[in-house]
Amino acid sequence: MQTQDGWWMKSYSLSKIFSHIHFMLWHTLALAFRGLSVYRWNNFPRLEQVSANDHIAFSLHIAILLASIIEEEKGVRYDRDYIFRKVFFSSFSTFVHSDMSSEVKDQIKQKNPEIYAELENIVYEMLQSWNLPDWMKIDMQEIHDEQKWQCVHTKENDLIAFSKLWASYYEAYFSNEVYLDVYRPAMNIIEKKMQQSRFDIFREYLDINPEQQNDLERFLLSMRRLQSSYRWNSMRRRYPISVMSHLFITSFFAYIIGNIEGKDKQEITHMMMIALFHDIPEAITGDIVAPTKKAIEGFEPLLVIVEKELVDKYLLGYIRKYRFSIEYEHLMLDPWNQIDGKLVKLADNFSALFEAKLEASVDAEFDKVYKNLKKFLHSSPYQSVDYLFKFGIDYFEDNLEDVIHLKKA
Repeated sequence: MQTQDGWWMKSYSLSKIFSHIHFMLWHTLALAFRGLSVYRWNNFPRLEQVSANDHIAFSLHIAILLASIIEEEKGVRYDRDYIFRKVFFSSFSTFVHSDMSSEVKDQIKQKNPEIYAELENIVYEMLQSWNLPDWMKIDMQEIHDEQKWQCVHTKENDLIAFSKLWASYYEAYFSNEVYLDVYRPAMNIIEKKMQQSRFDIFREYLDINPEQQNDLERFLLSMRRLQSSYRWNSMRRRYPISVMSHLFITSFFAYIIGNIEGKDKQEITHMMMIALFHDIPEAITGDIVAPTKKAIEGFEPLLVIVEKELVDKYLLGYIRKYRFSIEYEHLMLDPWNQIDGKLVKLADNFSALFEAKLEASVDAEFDKVYKNLKKFLHSSPYQSVDYLFKFGIDYFEDNLEDVIHLKKA
């Protein structure tokens, strides 16, 4: 075990490696957490409260599922590293500008595409002006250049666009079941967009006929329940965080930790995959807390058996005909024993730490959770822990409005 004094000495010795100018990395994380408070369909009556982060994580799951199927059946390869980074970094515009409706965006693009492009560009220029690590700036630049010139990743961009439309359709559909025909005009627009020829390959597998769902749609809609499953469910919270949103935040932490630890793109992509899948079984089992698991001798191993059976019945059973279902099973049911699984568990713990920090200032119970997690993480041997504590905790509470400057470069 490492003492706190030992940690500070180690952190000081790393100062030659980690320049202090990288502290603004944590404003990108604060922006990502901001997505928890940006609600979709905010000018509509709503059956569900779907946050921007819920939408991002679910869209990623749709994209990864379609990529897996098309690769297996048609031999068309998709760049998962690009998919993750494109979804991450394109979301920062939403975190800064809030969630403009898709119809407003379409009208702006149609009437003045230059203004829309500039609206997107000023967020990119703001982020590039921050004191961020070079690897993050380079990744952002690649996504920005690709978005501007449509160079290499056309099929990945089409896949992401389709996945967001499919996620949006079901957000509208379920609320429209209660608020009859309020969402119908928006659903008609989404349906029309999805009929574009560039989406033909994806509609072979996922369509939008809720009355006749296929197994892939059942798989995704079962997983979608995580948008209604909340973290820290037995504790009072100011900022409710769904398990689906937690998957997005953990994936972003995995991306950061992987880069700090010097992992290559393939390794980081695998880490992000683990992060995206690690809590999926909770869609079926719920979140059973550790004290309950350990309350009776023999209960925890019994839960492992029950969890596997239920996940197979209500999730994996829908995709068993595909070879990649074995990979999904390992990612869902045994995430921490995967290659670099321990680093992803670190990402999971840091996500929990920052979730607790959001509540700690007004709730003594969360303050205790936060302090215990902090002590636990101090004992971790990874250099990314030193980096995150040195440049993360204090800066996380900075007022973002003092940092965000949307001036033309």
